[in-house]
Amino acid sequence: MIKYSERELALIWLDSFIGLEYKHKQSLFGMIDGVSGIKSLLEKGKDYIVQAVGKKEFATILASANKEYLDFVLDNLDKKGITAVTLFSDLYPSELKQIPMPPVVLYCKGDTSLLIKEKFAIVGSRKSLPLSISIAKDYAKEISTHFCLCTGIAEGVDSAVIQTALDCDCKVISVIAGGFDNVYPKSNQSLFEKVAERGLVISENPPEVYPKPYMFPIRNRIIAGLSKGVLIVSGGIKSGTLYTAEYAEEYGKDLFAVPYSVGIQSGAGCNDLIKRGAMLTDSVKDVLDFYGLQTKEAPQEFTPQERDILYALKDGQKHIDKLCLELNKKAFELLPIISGLEIKGYLVKSGNVYGLCRSVSEE
Repeated sequence: MIKYSERELALIWLDSFIGLEYKHKQSLFGMIDGVSGIKSLLEKGKDYIVQAVGKKEFATILASANKEYLDFVLDNLDKKGITAVTLFSDLYPSELKQIPMPPVVLYCKGDTSLLIKEKFAIVGSRKSLPLSISIAKDYAKEISTHFCLCTGIAEGVDSAVIQTALDCDCKVISVIAGGFDNVYPKSNQSLFEKVAERGLVISENPPEVYPKPYMFPIRNRIIAGLSKGVLIVSGGIKSGTLYTAEYAEEYGKDLFAVPYSVGIQSGAGCNDLIKRGAMLTDSVKDVLDFYGLQTKEAPQEFTPQERDILYALKDGQKHIDKLCLELNKKAFELLPIISGLEIKGYLVKSGNVYGLCRSVSEE
């Protein structure tokens, strides 16, 4: 079992009371003097707790002020492979200490040393175009070689960023809204486990907490707070992704946004951010140049058949029927080659319409 200091134990104990609001926890942990721990907290905070949560809740807290209850909490974390990183822990990120409402405890699964690495956030809407997903992968592939990536765990851009980092054997932090016992969406449970094994998953909520809608925008302050810069890949005007951008602006982080054509709803939020001062980035080079970093380019080699398809798409997206007509080929002849180019990340598909990924079109 992990050894925690007395001050850390006091915060873990305090944070275990799910019904206690953050503002009350924030006030109470300020009373901990570091030597008396829980007993001192109760003695100093009795009147405050009673006034804040009532006599019944205080009675529950008081009844839990013992070694048996604390051992129960710690044993539960240990059995689930969870490390608690508190505001008093050496590994607690200095970046989060500088934001309003820093989490009292970060519940962690995975490589906690990533908390003190330099981090960059890539986020976007769950409902993103195939092109947006492709862009997210392109940026993640390059940026992950210089930073530990930070994102959520939703479907769409978050999942694409995570999988790309893992495929590149690079590091990624996923911040979830609820506790580890209630991963949302459930369909990403296997992805959660991969990140926990090869990267780091964190939550500010104890494991048994079920995610509620209001927790997601609040969670986004952690993503923005942890990161040196934040890239918004996609997002509508009312997208929850924009909460991350707003936190980034509030915290003075470097904010980047991918531009979109007129009429694309899932990119309207990005265009609005650019109008308000976010840095327009239509190439990963924009981000890397900002930090004085270099791209790690690998030579591209294509077969003659692949080159024919790529050349045919250089002026824009085309339906499979038009490609067949231009190249004088049958669909069954082209589709295996097209699928290979998709897998390699050179083409993006929408129905039966194919187009070049942005990184390829720039070659």
